[in-house]
Amino acid sequence: MGEPADYAYLGRLPRIDGRGTFLYFAGIQAPATPASPTTYLEELCGEVRTGRFSTIIACRFDPDSRQVTSSERVTPLYRADTRA
Repeated sequence: MGEPADYAYLGRLPRIDGRGTFLYFAGIQAPATPASPTTYLEELCGEVRTGRFSTIIACRFDPDSRQVTSSERVTPLYRADTRA
C-alpha cells in the first residue's frame, strides 16, 4: 500500500455558456477534495483576483480516520488569462 497522500486539482474555469467562470476542485481520491479550497482560497483570490487559473494541491491524511493532516500547493499557478 502507498503513502496516505492524495492530489487535488483546483481551478477557476470558463463556463460552457460563456457567462463567467466557476470554481472547480476535485481530489483523485476522497481525502483531497475537502483539503483544497478551504486552505487556499484566500491566498489564491489575492493572487489571481477574478482571473482563470489552475493548480495542483497535495495533501496527507491519517489512514485510519481519513482526516487531512496537511496540504500544500505543489505546482505554480497556471494563469489562463495571461497573454505572453
